[in-house]
Amino acid sequence: MSRNLRNFAVAAAAIFACAQTLAQESDLDCVIEASEIAEVSSSVRGIMSVVEVERGDWVRKGQVVARLEASVEKATVALSKARAESQTEIRAREARVGFAQKQVERIRNLREAQSISSQALDEAETDLVVATIELEQAVEQQEIAELDLERAKRMLELRTIRSPVSGVVARVYTSASESIEDRPIMQIAQIDPLHVEAIAPVERFGSIEQGMASLVYPEEPIGGEFTATVALVERIIDASSGTFGVRLVLPNPDGKLPAGLRCKVRFSASEAAQP
Repeated sequence: MSRNLRNFAVAAAAIFACAQTLAQESDLDCVIEASEIAEVSSSVRGIMSVVEVERGDWVRKGQVVARLEASVEKATVALSKARAESQTEIRAREARVGFAQKQVERIRNLREAQSISSQALDEAETDLVVATIELEQAVEQQEIAELDLERAKRMLELRTIRSPVSGVVARVYTSASESIEDRPIMQIAQIDPLHVEAIAPVERFGSIEQGMASLVYPEEPIGGEFTATVALVERIIDASSGTFGVRLVLPNPDGKLPAGLRCKVRFSASEAAQP
């Protein structure tokens, strides 16, 4: 091989290596999306009483966002509470047991003095057993009333709609006085953290790893530079396009970044996320 040919081969190899390096370090197009979209609905049917939030409002996980009409359920709770807290039946049965016990003691004393028949003692002891059973039944009924109260409270709680995530109300599908039947009430988007979805060419497979810290550049007018961490590298290559998907997690505690932005992401093997 001549010297010129060898020089050409070396130069070509260098160019190829440089091209590979540039390919590994070039920015990829991406989209910033909400990490979760929750379609909030009710597990029971009913009439909407009030929607507590509007589109664009921030909500916390567990926050009340809507209430269904619940007058019947409230009345049921009040009735069940009155029954559960009532001690009248138990006190009456306790008094009956106390009286029966004293009656048995008196008759036993008279029986020892041969002043009364054994039948009278048997009757008194039977009355005591019956009174004791009636007291136990009253206690059981009290426990059942307490369980019924808990059930009524749970049924009432189902009329209160709470947000399953912390995020922003994206859509509200219903309003007061509307019937709720098998359809969502609102949509809430969780934007802390955000997900950054990117499509990488197959040449980048192996150079992008889970846990890698990368730089995300949102489109204008937002702009800026943000650090995200690779959370998912798809293990299946799309044969038709020669690409694979990558998902990054981008913290957004102050809600500065909205979802739905286009962006650029820059991966660098030298930037590893700190544990």
